[in-house]
Amino acid sequence: MQPCECCGMPLEEGMTSRFDNRYCIFCQNQETGKLKTMEEVREGSIEAAIRLLGKTREEAEAMADHIMPQLPCWKKKNAFRS
Repeated sequence: MQPCECCGMPLEEGMTSRFDNRYCIFCQNQETGKLKTMEEVREGSIEAAIRLLGKTREEAEAMADHIMPQLPCWKKKNAFRS
């Protein structure tokens, strides 16, 4: 199962964007096709790690900051800050 190229979430059935199968429904607006900004995706990833994985805010931030720069959406744009 391939991950979302924007947030890294597994693209399970029903989670793939209808506009572009490289992205999930959380990263790409399903009405306009517009991708969320890097900051929006980062914050969503942090909130998901806290809620779903029981991570602390610090742990969740570290996870997002480790994973996101490796994802094609941010890697090709060289958009992620250190």
